[in-house]
Amino acid sequence: MTQLQSTVHQLASVSATAFGLGKRGLPKGAEVLNPIFWRQYDDDTLIYDTVWSAERQQLQVFCPKWFDFKGILQNARWTVGDQPRKAGRLTQFSVYDTVTIPCAAPPVALELSTGTNSLSIPFSQADPERYRGRNVLYAQNKDNDLSWVCDWVTAHQRNHGVDAVLLSNNNSETYSSEDLRQALAQIPGIAVADVLDVPLRYGPNPATVTPVGALKFLQRALLNIVRERWLQKARGVLICDIDELVVSRSGQSIFDATAKSIFKYTSFDGEWRYRAPSANKVQHADHIYTADPPARCVNKYCVVPDSFLGRMPWGVHALERVNRRIFPASRAFSLYHCRSISTLWKNARKQPPMEKLHQDKATKDFMQKSFPTTETPSHASDKE
Repeated sequence: MTQLQSTVHQLASVSATAFGLGKRGLPKGAEVLNPIFWRQYDDDTLIYDTVWSAERQQLQVFCPKWFDFKGILQNARWTVGDQPRKAGRLTQFSVYDTVTIPCAAPPVALELSTGTNSLSIPFSQADPERYRGRNVLYAQNKDNDLSWVCDWVTAHQRNHGVDAVLLSNNNSETYSSEDLRQALAQIPGIAVADVLDVPLRYGPNPATVTPVGALKFLQRALLNIVRERWLQKARGVLICDIDELVVSRSGQSIFDATAKSIFKYTSFDGEWRYRAPSANKVQHADHIYTADPPARCVNKYCVVPDSFLGRMPWGVHALERVNRRIFPASRAFSLYHCRSISTLWKNARKQPPMEKLHQDKATKDFMQKSFPTTETPSHASDKE
């Protein structure tokens, strides 16, 4: 029997304030619509994480978009051990930036200086062996009910053979990262149950600024940080949210299908599912109702990290630099997006009135298979 590995990991993050810098500012054309924006926007994180990789013999520094910091940092000097280096290679992505510095061994010390200020920089060490060969489920989490999290993992373990889970816990207020880790560690069939503690701002609500997409740095940066630190040698990584359940139309695991595919990448879309009004606690299994026609939701994906596509930048709904039209949604897989599995952090998530919904037999069968100890609810107006 494989011994469980379970840890709360930390980021090696650095504040711009600690470095004596001001604020990152906004890109040209951004318009603040509500002053609440300034409480949500990350204006002062300089570095999310710095990862040293023995295999790649390099340090990779992950940062939110630099904006007003760019001129200063492009002329900054890194000192690795006692060896001064010029600024490393800068790669700019849509919502985050990286700096790559050659480094054959883990540095005894790492320092960043601008001439007037210098700061010791912490770093993390990549550990790709931790998830080698694993079917990994990944998501970012904030305050989702622990029973929802466990049901979500359990369903994917039963239906797709997930044997490792990694959650980025982003400023949850109702429980700690250790509480979350303990809950994950109790799930049968899971060999690696880890939490990455992320005490950083997620980014602004769309109602507070336009355009919002360029100012939400964290989620996509984290996807590429966790790949660099742990997931490079995973058998596959399934990226979906805690309110989403991946469905196989043939019964084949999405990890098996992705590993056997030519491009080692499976994109799939899905449909919203709803529950009948009830005073009982919300569960995934309640979501057996659909609209006519069904409301569609955006793609998610599964990828083999150690592949041509898997080495490209990861995004929330697709690989960042891959045109979605080249890889249309798979017909073999889809997802059920459970409307009431939500902390309502973004919006109220209203659903159609029950008279405009009907119970879907395929969804009900899937829920009973995924949660066999849970009774799915009935409703007086149900029609198959």
